Amino acid sequence: MRQIKDFVDTVFIHYSQDDGCWIAHSLRTDQVGTGADMGRALADLITAVDQVFELAQNDATIQVMCEAPKEIQDRAAMGRKLPREFFEVAHKIARGEWPAEVTITADNDAEFTAEVAEGIR
Repeated sequence: MRQIKDFVDTVFIHYSQDDGCWIAHSLRTDQVGTGADMGRALADLITAVDQVFELAQNDATIQVMCEAPKEIQDRAAMGRKLPREFFEVAHKIARGEWPAEVTITADNDAEFTAEVAEGIR
């Protein structure tokens, strides 16, 4: 089994008018999560990254680290910092530990980044 170390990632979170949802984009893995609110988009991304890491542990051909496109990197550089607590709530949403009726969102024109330390569950 291949061992994958924990890593520090930056996530870019924004609302897509075209898609009508929030998007969370990992800058280090190029994985994307979507949701009706910021919390659900981040939770969807957490699940996607977890799944890629889990698959890669048993299959050395799976590429885990893949930088997001330059356009996304550039937009992320201009995003406001999201408080760490938002990401902690997203983890609870991803694990089914957060009430479905409670949402986390912002103005649709806001763009954020979050620095996160991730690893295998």
